[in-house]
Amino acid sequence: MFGLQAWNKRKVEQHMAPFRAVNKDHEYPNNHRVIEAGYYHATSGGWYERPWNEYREGQGYYWDGAWHIEPDQRQVGSSTPHPSEVERVNALWFAADPERLRKFNEEAERSGFGDSTGRTSGS
Repeated sequence: MFGLQAWNKRKVEQHMAPFRAVNKDHEYPNNHRVIEAGYYHATSGGWYERPWNEYREGQGYYWDGAWHIEPDQRQVGSSTPHPSEVERVNALWFAADPERLRKFNEEAERSGFGDSTGRTSGS
């Protein structure tokens, strides 16, 4: 029975692969945005609500999920996210409001960067 469940899970993953926002074993640049999940912080391999090193007066600099007095000086261009983070982000993205996704895609197309859901590589 366990073998059948594993086989079925793999088939579902293969079928759903084109409908993922992010993939395992793929590098993403700092501040790669995924609707509903936020911005990728390459320094920690996770997505957060605010861009990496965003500054807000009275709060400081936001990086790796917290506000800090000083900006993060690490120069990490890209990294591979943690596998659990990939699953979390894909679940958030998949559950996103279809109207918000449509507007996000239209905005990306008007900016000249193509369809945001059809990406297979890069940011």
